[in-house]
Formats: sequence, structure tokens, C-alpha cells
Amino acid sequence: MSNFEFGYSQEDITPAYGAPLCGYFNPRPNKGAYDRLNVKAAVFRTGNELAAIVSYDLCLISSKFFDELEEELREEGSPLAGKVLYCCTHTHTGPYTGPIFGLDPDEAYMEDLAQKTIYALAEAYASLAPAELYTTETECSSLAFNRRYIMKNGKTLTNPGKLNKEIDHPEGGIDPRIMLMDVRQEGRSVLLMANISNHTDTIGGDIVSADWPGIMENVIQQAVDYELPVMTIIAPQGNINHFDVTTSVGQTGYEEAKRIGKGYAAVILAALYKLEKVEKVAIKTASSDFEAPYLQLTDEEYAEAKKVYEENKDAVMESGRDFTSEDIARGVPFVKKFFAEKAIACRENPIKEKRIQKQLMIAFSDDFAIVSLPAEPFVEIGYAIRENSPYKMTMLAALGMGEIGYVGLAHHYGNGGYETSPDRTLADRTVGEAMINNALKILKK
Repeated sequence: MSNFEFGYSQEDITPAYGAPLCGYFNPRPNKGAYDRLNVKAAVFRTGNELAAIVSYDLCLISSKFFDELEEELREEGSPLAGKVLYCCTHTHTGPYTGPIFGLDPDEAYMEDLAQKTIYALAEAYASLAPAELYTTETECSSLAFNRRYIMKNGKTLTNPGKLNKEIDHPEGGIDPRIMLMDVRQEGRSVLLMANISNHTDTIGGDIVSADWPGIMENVIQQAVDYELPVMTIIAPQGNINHFDVTTSVGQTGYEEAKRIGKGYAAVILAALYKLEKVEKVAIKTASSDFEAPYLQLTDEEYAEAKKVYEENKDAVMESGRDFTSEDIARGVPFVKKFFAEKAIACRENPIKEKRIQKQLMIAFSDDFAIVSLPAEPFVEIGYAIRENSPYKMTMLAALGMGEIGYVGLAHHYGNGGYETSPDRTLADRTVGEAMINNALKILKK
């Protein structure tokens, strides 16, 4: 009998009617829910070694929240303290859970979220029982696209719009790999974990949803005919989304979330026959901190930001619609002013304290591990980690253990694109390499 044990629990974290939704430049008071949001806690044990993964159907959560959670776990004497990998699915139709675009999260919601996390971890730990672990890998290349394009004028533009004749070529590629982990007890699957690289922003509007990961879980549950928990771990996707610019077809709304969720579910279900048992499961955790300095604005960037602001200083936000990164490509005056103000703040109101971020790795065997990335990393960061990891199968948990925004490699900065537009909280050009090196350091421990 395997010495591997597994426990699971989840809690409903759907916000109240009217709570503003996070993900765009403007808050959107919600008018109900398409589906429920959850915090999911999975606990693993071999011998005296423990680890846990907690996934939230939320856009992002700061490392400060997780630090406070860890402190509470330590005060309670939890054996899981220091061994939990926290991550978010990045839905853009969930509540504010971190300061973004000038709006802070609701304190009561965050307190409830913390307590539900602690409770879910305790319940999962209490339900530990013998299990078996299976893994495999598949791929899907038809549902994700690099969203940064080099235009004919040589500049980089994010979401330039469908059938835009000024597009020359995508700036980079995608990561089609989907890594799967299946946990079984008494011969029955009790957790399916899928590591997928795509942006979780298909719905828009003002109705709560877990987006395509929630749809994907529901479709898989219908196929297996019971409520199998499906945990989506978002892989690096900072420069990726679902928009195919070569078509004129609309791709925003709940129907689009259903299309993508059903598409990924079909790919995953078709790959389940390939699952192979991990014969020697041995849990191991390691963590390490790295510095993630803030972006410094050049004199040229500062002068350009002031010029753009002056040209658009009287612009106001139109009422009755959402403002997204696509409005940058359209040249909407208010959005130009919005980003110019953020760039100017980099120089005139810089953040001076050091920013230290944690990464955590959980190894399940000599061939399989997962490591956190506290950002929305570009896929190139994922390539570099996986190519140099000592583990044959390395899952990557974006928005893991915190969130410092978009992080690319040095060559992604300075030529345009929403993700690397100057902001006082944006990571410096060197942070991508630092994140890669720190991840590899703990993977090689």
C-alpha cells in the first residue's frame, strides 16, 4: 500500500450582490452570479512530510494576505504552516481582493476569506487518507494566442483588435502544454489538477463567474457523473489570451467562457487514458525569497508621459461600459490619460521600500513538482523554468504566493504593450530573470 495520503475541502467564497468586480480599469458592481466561486484546499502527506495547495477562484491576492494566513497557521500550531502553495485562477469576474486601479478590497470579505481558507485547510488535513497519484501531459494550441503584436510601425501593441491590417506578427508564442495530476482513493478519482496557460478573462460585464475554469470543471463532472473536484492551476499567461485576431467573431461573454471551458474539458477528458501511476511518491517542499524591485522611469519615458497627459487631461470616462486593455489600442483619450498618470507617478511618487517575494516548490516525486510564480509571468519565463528544471514534469503556478503584476523578460520592455506600460508598482525589467533563477534554485534543492 502506498504511503501517500490525500485530503480535500472547499468553501464557497462568492461575493454578495452588488460587490464590485475586479479586473478592469473601472469597478463593476455585480448583478448576480453565473456560477459560484470557491477556495479549494488539497493536502498531501508521505510519512512525516506535508504539503498543501490552495486555489482561489479570484483575480489576485497580495503576498501580505498570505503572510498573515501563515502567521495564523503558526499561532494555531498547524503542521501545514510554511508548506502551503497559494494561487489564484485570475477570473476577472470576482471581487476585489487586492488594491488595484485605486480601489481597495472589502475588509469584511477578506476576513471571511482568511477564515474560510484556514477552515478548508483544517478540514482537508483532517480528511487525509491513503491515495494514489497519477500524472500525464497533453496539449491544446487552438484556444490561446499571444496577445502582444508587433505592428507594421515596429511598435508592440496589446490586443490590437480583430482583423487589424497594421498587425505584422505576434511578439511571441504560446505554451500549449497541459499538465495533469490525478489523485485516486479506492480506485476513484478524487482530485484532478490541470496546469493550463491562458488568461482567465472571457466574460466581461457585471455578473460573477469562475470563468472558463468553472465551466471546465462542470463539464468534466458531467462526463464522469459525479462531483470530482477540478483544480485549475494557471500557468504563465501574462502575454496570452483567447482572442484570435484573424477572425471577426466576437469573443467576449459567457458563451465564450463556455466554448473555452468545454474545449479544455474535451482535451483533458481525451487524455485521461494516458494517466500513469507515480510509484514512488515522496513529498518535499522548499522555498526561497527574491527581490522584485519597482520599475524606474527613464527621462524619455517621463517626458512622453507628461506630453500624453497634457494632450488628454480633460478626457473623462464614458459611462455604461467597461474599460479594458483593448481601449489602449483604440486610442481612447481617457485611457491614454489614465496610463500617462500612472507613468508620471513612477517618477514623482515612486515606491522606495524593498519588495521581497516568496516562491514555494512542492515535489511529489523525482519526476514531478510544482513551483509558484508570484505574478502574471510571460510564457517565456515558463519555458526557461521547465527547460532547466530537474523534474521531467514541472507545473507552474502563476499568481502564486502573491501578485506583483505582469513580468516579462528584458526584451519585452520599452517598445509598447499594455503589460509593460510604466506603473509605480510594475516590476523592473530584471525581475523576470530573478524569478526564473529563484525558481530553479528551489527546484534543484
